[in-house]
Amino acid sequence: MKTSVLLTRPEGENEVLAARLVNDGFDVTIRPMIRLSEVEVDSRLKEIAMNLDQYDHVIFVSKRAASVGAALLENYWPQWPAKLTWLAVGKGTAEVLTEYQVNALYPLLAGSEGLLGLPALTEVRGRKILIVRGNGGRELLAAALKERGALVEYFEVYRRDPVRYENWENSEAALIVIATSVEILESLTSQAGARVASMNILAASTRIAEHARQLAFCSVTIAAGASDQALYDAVLDLSENVGLS
Repeated sequence: MKTSVLLTRPEGENEVLAARLVNDGFDVTIRPMIRLSEVEVDSRLKEIAMNLDQYDHVIFVSKRAASVGAALLENYWPQWPAKLTWLAVGKGTAEVLTEYQVNALYPLLAGSEGLLGLPALTEVRGRKILIVRGNGGRELLAAALKERGALVEYFEVYRRDPVRYENWENSEAALIVIATSVEILESLTSQAGARVASMNILAASTRIAEHARQLAFCSVTIAAGASDQALYDAVLDLSENVGLS
């Protein structure tokens, strides 16, 4: 019997991993649990973009923030301000930024905690920092930077909306479910109901895992990261360790 895997990342972010898992004999279902949509550029976003040279640091906290945010900023800055320090939450986000001729610093351990450990963010008193992200999300990064004396603003360039499915009752329960954000977990649990008790959550970070452990899932495992390779390796390990293969 094939092991069932449910991929839940936003549309367009699941296909490469799905192909690898199918090739290895897994039964893969793709159900994006959230939709990411670009926001309309209002007067505030435009003002921030036009005043980019007044900031000391710009931090991108996701791949989507990098692709959408850098493209938006590029509309106003065909040549980037010379004195900016660019930072990314992880290697994948930094790689997206290279497409916009941005060389960003990033931590070896992706996440807000890793960012806060970088030397560039250690002494930031009086520095102006712009955090590029979606609507809402963690406040840890901004709060810590403010405690260090930085002046922090958000540049929120996309929004997250749950995607609803009507046929959970008639679907086979997934044994392994990949969750790469808290919002995905919340969308999943609000729809799957009692079926979550048969689901083994594979979380992309400790924070997501901690949230998942508060819910009724069968088990919670932490992957080495949110990259396709890290998630692929974790699926193989989990399928063997819990006797799913």
